[in-house]
Amino acid sequence: MAGLVENKRIEVKSITELHHWLLSHHISDESWWLVTYKKAVIDKYVDRWDVLDELICFGWIDGVRKKLDEQRTMQLISKRKVQHWAKSYKERAALLTKEGRMHSSGLKSVEEGKTNGLWHFMDDVDNLIIPNDLETSLKSAEGAFEFFDQINDSSKRNSLRWLKLAKTEKTRQKRLLELTRLSAQGEKLPGS
Repeated sequence: MAGLVENKRIEVKSITELHHWLLSHHISDESWWLVTYKKAVIDKYVDRWDVLDELICFGWIDGVRKKLDEQRTMQLISKRKVQHWAKSYKERAALLTKEGRMHSSGLKSVEEGKTNGLWHFMDDVDNLIIPNDLETSLKSAEGAFEFFDQINDSSKRNSLRWLKLAKTEKTRQKRLLELTRLSAQGEKLPGS
């Protein structure tokens, strides 16, 4: 991510600390490592879902998480750029809005997503709608469509997202072929 410096860290021991930090940093365009404690450190532990809610309230997003040491993890956080909204994030934003917790910067991020079309960009993926070109490709290989059709929703969603996020038509065609090949072999997309 742009602006990422390995030593740009904020460590929090409560959701209140994160809230106050976001109040003064929500306009920052830099990415930060958010350091939090693991569950075993009871008096300093902050639940990752609470963190996500707080980030959404301010128009920020969570990214890759990695182990820092035996007691702490760190997760990349940044202001939401121009990107699609996952169904779960939209649901969380709606609930946070209803609860009156959204900061003006979070509300602005939601409105920008709706205005630029990225709020609904993944609706077909979230609803597990198989695009015509994928269906045609899967049906061209023996057993591929049947296998893909019966995989669990999470794996199917990951595959559909991977296909949809192809940046070029050439990449999309390669991904169609790969999903078809894997499905014909009775295998899911790695990592899904």
